[in-house]
Amino acid sequence: MKLKKMKLRTKVFAYILIFAMIIIALLWVFQIVFLDDFYKMIKTRQIQSTVDEIADHIQDNVESNEMESFLYSTVINGEYCIQVWEKDSEANGKEYYTRLYQDVLTNPGICGYQNDTSISVEDHDLYMQASENDGEATMSSSNSISLPSGVKIKNDFDGITVGRIIYTEDDTKYFLIVNSRISPVNETVDTLVQQLGIITTVLLLLAFAIALIIANNVSRPIQKITAKARHLGKGDFDIHFDGKGYLEIEELNDTLNYAVQELGKVENLRNELIANMSHDLRTPLTMITGYSEAIRDLPGEDTKENIQIIIDECTRLTNLVNSILDLSKIQSRVEELKTEKFNLSEQVRTICERFDTLLKKDGYEIQYIQDTEEDVYVEADQEKISQVIYNIIGNAVHYTGEDKKIYVRQTCMNDIVRIEIEDTGKGIKEEDIPYVWDRYYKLKTNHKRQELGTGLGLSIVRGILELHAVRYGIISEKGKGANFYFEFPKVKE
Repeated sequence: MKLKKMKLRTKVFAYILIFAMIIIALLWVFQIVFLDDFYKMIKTRQIQSTVDEIADHIQDNVESNEMESFLYSTVINGEYCIQVWEKDSEANGKEYYTRLYQDVLTNPGICGYQNDTSISVEDHDLYMQASENDGEATMSSSNSISLPSGVKIKNDFDGITVGRIIYTEDDTKYFLIVNSRISPVNETVDTLVQQLGIITTVLLLLAFAIALIIANNVSRPIQKITAKARHLGKGDFDIHFDGKGYLEIEELNDTLNYAVQELGKVENLRNELIANMSHDLRTPLTMITGYSEAIRDLPGEDTKENIQIIIDECTRLTNLVNSILDLSKIQSRVEELKTEKFNLSEQVRTICERFDTLLKKDGYEIQYIQDTEEDVYVEADQEKISQVIYNIIGNAVHYTGEDKKIYVRQTCMNDIVRIEIEDTGKGIKEEDIPYVWDRYYKLKTNHKRQELGTGLGLSIVRGILELHAVRYGIISEKGKGANFYFEFPKVKE
């Protein structure tokens, strides 16, 4: 089975076990395979640090008793062999070096500070390496060590030797050798192998148990959510997600519960839309059919009034179908904007005058208020903005209060112009405002056939304004009317 097709519980379980095995493998590699290398590396660094300290003392007080005291202290604390030679003459020091180094092999200790000119070190292998390497060289010794004048000393242990050429302030040259024994790690490795075997077994058992617990705790809440989520596909919106365990699951529960509520609302709106659309389509068709049959079958029914009713119902049906098509185009982003610069103030003013003239006989009053004497220009699709203004004013006429007043305001704020259309009706509850833009939204009342418009106007308004990517909204309180507004950036005339 591929890892990407595994269940979450299996993946979590596998990841934790893999992590545990990686940790165990690292322990074995570093504690067993590379133990000797790490030990030698650390020992070499310690010796080099000791060489630095001794070199500083030689440069400062090579003739003092403090020097010998420091060397003895270093030997005892670090278990080193230390040798110091002053630059020598041509004499052969073979016998001296042989005796000196055999003393060193017996016990770690100071091999002496020697300034006898009868001793030569320039033939020493370590000295020659140091001379070619900025005055310092490191040599690992095993079984035998070469001394000056070709002498080789047999030994039974491994060691590390560091040599350094030192110059004092009076340009006197000294050669410092620090040697340290390297203890064999075979016994340590054998001990670690046994310990790591036990540790590996315990860690694997613990990792298995912990992985099983974590995998179950992580996957169980998700499995519960998945089981409930399957009901959504069946149209069951009465479920409630209540899984617990960790923060992300609780946040997912809240999100899914919110989604369920919204899906329920959408489903209700869909059902209402179908019912309302069926009603609005069936009503004009019924009237057209009825009056047509009356004209056909009944003598004297062939009147202008009956024919005008048929024409009006056909017009209403055409407008409804056109509104549905417009809304469909806008929501599918098929509709393209034909932007141009135009006088927004003049356009709003003209539409208000048309409404006022048309509705004055019914007692309606449309008041247009402009805060500046100069007209404002914007860049937008003029035809669609006209449609926006018509639809919002038409909606205000439908819902305004008993005084039948509608206020249309133009307000300029720096580089922004705001158009507000306010009615004096019953207003909208704050929690209902987001749904006002939905098709056939109604304020807790039964659907009735629109006397003006199609019931899709505000949905079309929202689509057009979103196509223009401008700010829009509703300001309303229950019982205080509703204020619809939209804003556009101003442009120069």
